[in-house]
Amino acid sequence: MEKVKKMESLSTGIEGLDILIDGGYPKGKSILLTGPPGSGKTILGLHFLHKSCESGKKCILILTRELTEDVLLQSKTLGMDLEPFKASGQLQIKNIFEDRINKLKSVSRFGKGLCAVDTDIIEYLSSAAEGADVVVIDNIGMMVIAHEAREFADKFSSISIILLKRGCTSLFIMDDDSYALTYGLPASMVFGNMKFIVKENLNVGRTKQYIYIQKMRNKPVPIKYSLYTLTQEGIKIISSLRGR
Repeated sequence: MEKVKKMESLSTGIEGLDILIDGGYPKGKSILLTGPPGSGKTILGLHFLHKSCESGKKCILILTRELTEDVLLQSKTLGMDLEPFKASGQLQIKNIFEDRINKLKSVSRFGKGLCAVDTDIIEYLSSAAEGADVVVIDNIGMMVIAHEAREFADKFSSISIILLKRGCTSLFIMDDDSYALTYGLPASMVFGNMKFIVKENLNVGRTKQYIYIQKMRNKPVPIKYSLYTLTQEGIKIISSLRGR
């Protein structure tokens, strides 16, 4: 019997998470990460970008709601400085949020607003993703604001197909509120789906944070839930609960 070839992986930048998903993110595939505010979604993206840049990969970061300088400062504070890779051109940062603000300055105060001047992510990726190894979009949930669920699903599918054809390993970051408005459609269009879950116990004043690996096609994932914590060096996996 012919032995099945093991799927190639790219490190997530987090040792414990690499172990959980059999070596890292599936190479050339798309992964969706959802979670509440403050759960560490952006930090997970920084881990992936920094590790990929260190490994010599060409990377793209698309921001839709954060300032570039804030994200670069955060990466430096966590010990994952992305500025040198940006300066060398190995990391490209496209800031949709800042582009939107700049365009608003040039249109009438009585214009149509943010939606009318929104940068087309699809158009950007169609050219910029050529030759890229890794793409992180944070936060793709902002697209939900300007589109109905079906329209969003069409755009999300188009973005996924572009990146798949380019052979990019892609991480889509999305907030829980936006995800809820899509009726879960994005999860059905990606290769892997992970969730950050935060549970608060008000009686003792403690919070537990879990990463739930909902699916990771073609990879053995015996452990579905794992506790994690946010440290000065980023995300750390601290224990796991074996899935059923």
